[in-house]
Amino acid sequence: MPSQRRTALLIGIAVVVLAIAGYFLFGAKKTRDLESSAGAGIADATQRLRGALSTKPGTAGADGALAADAAAIDESLARLRAEDASRNKALAAAAELYLVDVQAILKNEAAAARAAGAWEASRKALLAHLDRAQGRGPGWIDRALALKDKAEKDNFDYRNALGTVADLLRAHQDTQATLRAAWPAAPMIEDEERKEGRKRAQQAAEQASEELRKLRQLPLS
Repeated sequence: MPSQRRTALLIGIAVVVLAIAGYFLFGAKKTRDLESSAGAGIADATQRLRGALSTKPGTAGADGALAADAAAIDESLARLRAEDASRNKALAAAAELYLVDVQAILKNEAAAARAAGAWEASRKALLAHLDRAQGRGPGWIDRALALKDKAEKDNFDYRNALGTVADLLRAHQDTQATLRAAWPAAPMIEDEERKEGRKRAQQAAEQASEELRKLRQLPLS
C-alpha cells in the first residue's frame, strides 16, 4: 500500500507540474502571438505611410492606391484585436492607436488626391468656359457662375483634406511616443519624414489658395 500511495502521489505531482508548465508555455505562446501581430502590423503600416509621404500631396489619380493602403490596415487591426491583449496591455493599446492613426492619415491623403482631381477638372472647365467669349448672354453667365461655385467647393474640399493631413501628421508624434514607450524598437518613420510630409501638405494647401484667389479675379461677365 505505501508503494501504491507513493506512486499515486508522484503521478499527481507530475500532473500538476505538467499543468503548470503547460499554462506557462501557453501564456508564452499567446504573448509571442500578440507581439508578432503587433510587430507585423506596425511594420506594414509604417511602410505604407512612408510610401504615401513620398508622393506629392494631392496627386490626382493617387487616391486608389492610398485608399487601398488604408483598407489594408483593417486586416492588421483585425489580427491584432484577435490576440490576447492582456498579455501585454501597453503594447496592444499602443499598437492599435498607431494603426488607427496611420490609417486616418492614409484615408485623408486619399481624400486629398480625389479632391485634387475634382478641383483640377472644375478649374479647367471654368477656364474653358471663360475662353468661349462669344455669346456672353444670361445663359453663359449662369453657366459661368455655376462652374465657379463648383470650383470653389472642390478647392475647399481639397484644402480641407490637406489641412487634416497636416494636423494628423503634427499629432502623429504623440502616437509615436506612446508606441515607443511600449516598444522602443518599433519601426516608425523618422521625425524629419513626418515634418517634411506636414510641410508639403501645408504648401500644397497654400498653393491651392493662391490658385483660387487668381480664379476669383477672372471676369464672369
